[in-house]
Amino acid sequence: MSHLLSISIGPVQDFIAAARRTADLYAGSQILQKLSKAVAEYLHQNNAKLIFPADKDADGANKILAEVEGEPKALAEGAQKAAQEKLERLWQETVKELSAEHRSLINLERAREQLGSLLEFYAAWVPFDGSNYSGKRQAVERLLAGRKALRDFAPTWQNDDGVPKSPLDPSRAAVIDPRRWAKASVRLPDDSYRPLRIKPTEHLDAVSLLKRCYGVLNSDKVVDTRTMARRSWRPEAEPDERYGEDDDHIQEPQPYLAILVADGDRMGELIGRQDNPDAHRALSKTLDGFAREAQKIVLKYRGFMVYSGGDDVLAFLPVNQAIACAQELSEAFRYQVRGTLSAGIAVVHYREPLSISLQNAREAEKAAKNGGRNALAVALHTRGGVPTTVVRRWDNLRWLELLQSFAQGDLTQGLAYELRELGRAWQDGMNVAYLQAEAERILGRKERKNLRLPLFESRQDLLNYADQLVIARFLSGIKTDDNPEVSRA
Repeated sequence: MSHLLSISIGPVQDFIAAARRTADLYAGSQILQKLSKAVAEYLHQNNAKLIFPADKDADGANKILAEVEGEPKALAEGAQKAAQEKLERLWQETVKELSAEHRSLINLERAREQLGSLLEFYAAWVPFDGSNYSGKRQAVERLLAGRKALRDFAPTWQNDDGVPKSPLDPSRAAVIDPRRWAKASVRLPDDSYRPLRIKPTEHLDAVSLLKRCYGVLNSDKVVDTRTMARRSWRPEAEPDERYGEDDDHIQEPQPYLAILVADGDRMGELIGRQDNPDAHRALSKTLDGFAREAQKIVLKYRGFMVYSGGDDVLAFLPVNQAIACAQELSEAFRYQVRGTLSAGIAVVHYREPLSISLQNAREAEKAAKNGGRNALAVALHTRGGVPTTVVRRWDNLRWLELLQSFAQGDLTQGLAYELRELGRAWQDGMNVAYLQAEAERILGRKERKNLRLPLFESRQDLLNYADQLVIARFLSGIKTDDNPEVSRA
């Protein structure tokens, strides 16, 4: 008998976001992808017909749907074992690049316990005779959601009385004493060594140590936040040029970067319209194609793709390239998937803790969703300032126009703040035509005559426009090769 088998592999967001460095973040994303691929590969080898992803080598899917023959429970158990074995191989392959001295300093018994309890693996299945695919798919997804809601809370005994907890995952005890890891390094493929830069207070657990070592081993693929900030005025900047720099005593002329988070709108409805496995596979391949295209687009704008799978994108970008990149991603999604994309961009300081910056980017994406979807939200987080967020639908973006106006000197700082004060003072219920006229009067008094304000439908419209001017002015002040003005931050 055939079954639809649905599998979810986690943890996802918490696992990826538990990162102090960009390399940790990249490692979390890559490790999760490798575990998911191990599951897809196992199912493929056991004659399962993959539906999502359609290809066992596709990136990004932590959720797998397949049409299987035989006993689904045995297949699910085998898939779980394949994922666990892959995790343990990754650990072995990674820590062997440490020196023998540092390998001997790892509490291996505790590390094995932590690696053994990391994976959250859930599976559900329903019989499938080829009919009513949409209904059967919804049924198996409901079962899977129910199973995930019944999480296992097995007691964990780590034999860790008095052992410091990991700062990246406080539920786990440290497997190293960081005071003895100041000079730890890993051997790269070219037989050179690169330091792990573990601070004396970083009591890392096994998973965090794996991510740190994995990230450093792949450091040639990772662009850190400081280098990304530098790329806004020096697009050719690479992480290697900073190797050995004293990070605490060198000032960056432009210290801000952009973090972009995007995903497709109403994907559940789109998937629900696929009424047979082949149609769903075709959609899966389309999403995989978009993920590959997104990689190219981010690279084109000198960005660094942390994660791209299905309709999800997480990328770091030079702050003055982020909006154009987001717009091209939206157009690619619309063209390839025939759907709409919502994206959030957080402009953050490179010294801000990575976890906070990522949270800011996710909140921006949420603002785009809450703003009606099919939209871009740009959130400016200056150090010590109040965050400013502007949401605009893709077909109503005016960013490039405003940036150009500031660059040409057609707009000045005062306009944004006068319009903001006007909006704050205006009473709800007063005639909007008068609001528009007063805004036009301010514009005519302060700026050149060839500019036009949009039509404001409410006081909030005016406030949003004023916020957009504030952000546009900030972005226009970014130092570039063509614009040597130092950032106004």
